[in-house]
Amino acid sequence: MRFFETVTAALFFGGALAAPFRHPHHLHHKRDGVVTSQVVAYTTVVAGGSSSVSPTSSSSTVTPSSSSTTSSSSAAAPSSTGGSSSFQDGVYDCSSFPSDQEGIVALEYLGLGGYTGIQIGNGAGSSCSEGAYCSYACKPGMMKTQWPSEQPGDGETRGGLVCKNGKLHRTNTDKNSLCEEGLGSASVQNNLGQGVAICQTDYPGSENMVIPTFVDGGATSALTVTDNNSYFHWRGMGTSAQFYVNKAGYSAEKGCQWGNQNDDFGNWAPLVFGAGMTDGITWLSIFQNPLTSQKANYNVKIVGDDGANVSGDCVFENGSFGNGSNGCTVGVTSGSAKFVFY
Repeated sequence: MRFFETVTAALFFGGALAAPFRHPHHLHHKRDGVVTSQVVAYTTVVAGGSSSVSPTSSSSTVTPSSSSTTSSSSAAAPSSTGGSSSFQDGVYDCSSFPSDQEGIVALEYLGLGGYTGIQIGNGAGSSCSEGAYCSYACKPGMMKTQWPSEQPGDGETRGGLVCKNGKLHRTNTDKNSLCEEGLGSASVQNNLGQGVAICQTDYPGSENMVIPTFVDGGATSALTVTDNNSYFHWRGMGTSAQFYVNKAGYSAEKGCQWGNQNDDFGNWAPLVFGAGMTDGITWLSIFQNPLTSQKANYNVKIVGDDGANVSGDCVFENGSFGNGSNGCTVGVTSGSAKFVFY
């Protein structure tokens, strides 16, 4: 059961972030295969006004764990073959994965037939079977288009394709493609010597933080930005993209999966990124993951690209944010900006 808490405002900012932006962060205690177990989530609803940023002032400094962040890269890599940009209902068997669709990514290492999550009834499944919603990942910078307009009242969103009579069907017939480009107003630049696994939540859908954007050391990548006005709305509220950001050294296969409370990856990764646009302003955020006291083993900041106009500053450096806060947000009023690891 999801609970949208007004406590978000205290976590996201202390006072007033004066911009019309709703930013959902899904704080996961959920485990694979248990859709109905506890999920604490919150939505930031921000009042209109000026574009200044005033993050919360509550924070604590905790020594990060000394556990290793090095992980094996031997697991199967995500695969995307690209191809057709128009999905045909009733053609693909539910037992198959539509890997020929443009932008779609098969995550075979999750053990769900390439899918990011399987929802059937009020529980989770292990394969795309009759009556199930079968959600999927798209390439970095892209977003899925499929979810039913009618959402259940149990607090759990549904998303992806649906299996009917043994065949896959769209749940949003207004969209012919399964993936579409995001807004292109954010990217990631990794100046470290190790890769960083950034894990987007599968939303709407299972809310598993399993959709990978892996950025090698010295590389750059697009980052998905959704339009708050036109993308998925939850109970009338716009939503944005959320990412769990692992310590440097974890592969996507390791970092973008469920961890345990003593771990420092997956839902226990130290940082959370947010990215969404409202009325032409892209709002980008970096926050400490409230589930954990783990600290990232790098610095990260949001920097405007050449010619961009950015309101506010957002830097995580030497294990803390400025002014004793637990996070920060900037508004990109024109152009684009990037998260820079250094």
